[in-house]
Amino acid sequence: MIRAVIFDMGGVLAHTHESDALLASYDAMLKLEPGTLRMRLYSGPAWEAVSKGEISLDDYWREVGEAFEEHLPPDFLGYRDNFFRATLDLATVQLAWRLRSRYHIGLLSNATRLLARDVAREPRFAGLFDAVVISAIEGFRKPEPEAFLIAAQRLNLPPDACVLIDDKVRNTEAAQAAGMHAVLYENALQTERALQALGVQA
Repeated sequence: MIRAVIFDMGGVLAHTHESDALLASYDAMLKLEPGTLRMRLYSGPAWEAVSKGEISLDDYWREVGEAFEEHLPPDFLGYRDNFFRATLDLATVQLAWRLRSRYHIGLLSNATRLLARDVAREPRFAGLFDAVVISAIEGFRKPEPEAFLIAAQRLNLPPDACVLIDDKVRNTEAAQAAGMHAVLYENALQTERALQALGVQA
């Protein structure tokens, strides 16, 4: 029986459409191919290392962002935080709160340590999560199996009592391989229906 629902942050509870658009404008400013800066900042060895807590945020930024600072507006420094200018998906946050009355709620995110600060500062998250698992703090990233097992452990539940909601197939498949149920997120309504199919009622 499912007793906990674990949400991803980026692409599920929060979206980065605004920050992505600003970053695309910086690509154009620097005459780079669209998506170049996003790829440089949030993929590759430096991003994986900082999001597993293996290097500091300063070392990460020196490697991927510092060289662009003198050519871009001061806002560019905000991208040290991978949730810079993120906006909440209010329908999904409301779904999480409705589920909260019957289920434990967890957060499992690949992110830097700054996410812990961001979550603590967001009033609409106050009291929502029974467990917050951030890759840079734990040292494991989805889709590594340890990430899912840590999340279940923090909720004091076996993996098969948990369902992960994530927008990436590689993560939902890895969660299932680790013994969890999983829903591939598209939007709040589709997710609620997929949860109902698993017997989870909001």
